[in-house]
Amino acid sequence: MANRRQSLTILIVYFIIYALPSLLVAIFKHLGSQVFLIQTLDYLIGAVLLAWLATRPSTPNPIERHQQNWLITLLWGLAGFVIVVIVQAIVLQLDQWLGHSVASTNTSTLLTVGHQYPFFFLAIFVGAPIMEEIVFRKVIFGNLSSLIGPIGAALISSLFFSFAHADGHLILYALIGLCFCWLYRQTGRIQTSMLAHILMNALAIMSAIYHF
Repeated sequence: MANRRQSLTILIVYFIIYALPSLLVAIFKHLGSQVFLIQTLDYLIGAVLLAWLATRPSTPNPIERHQQNWLITLLWGLAGFVIVVIVQAIVLQLDQWLGHSVASTNTSTLLTVGHQYPFFFLAIFVGAPIMEEIVFRKVIFGNLSSLIGPIGAALISSLFFSFAHADGHLILYALIGLCFCWLYRQTGRIQTSMLAHILMNALAIMSAIYHF
């Protein structure tokens, strides 16, 4: 019961965090570019809040019952980053061979905003990855694992993760989500997939900036 309350609270707070900037724009139409500062603060504060909620006392989900030490967690996070980059490169190369567009609308939009307001990159590098790992991996994947098993839970979690990004690369994001689920399961610590996710976002944005 404690786990359900904790998970429900995290999900509700997560949706509020993501909806808040749009809500403020709808109410205060004069905000203009200030909305990006608000969104950055919103994501960073949200990441801290969700991380705090996720550490509240509760029964460990099936993924977290056998946790590795912090050195193993760090090494798996770094290795996972490399694995995710390779998976991403392979999928994008296949898309290119098939004649599909490899451009990411999501990345392009974030890059455009970040070029004008560099502080916004903090939301992409830090805030978003932390919140997404807590929601899609710890809450959805972790809790569903006890009900339908880790494979089914990973598939559902990764599909939700893919739909949340919604920029035409559903298969790519679903595979990335599966990689993050696998990393989380390897160590039993959500910090593993968080590290890989943060590094992946940082590399994607820095690469885009270099070619902008």
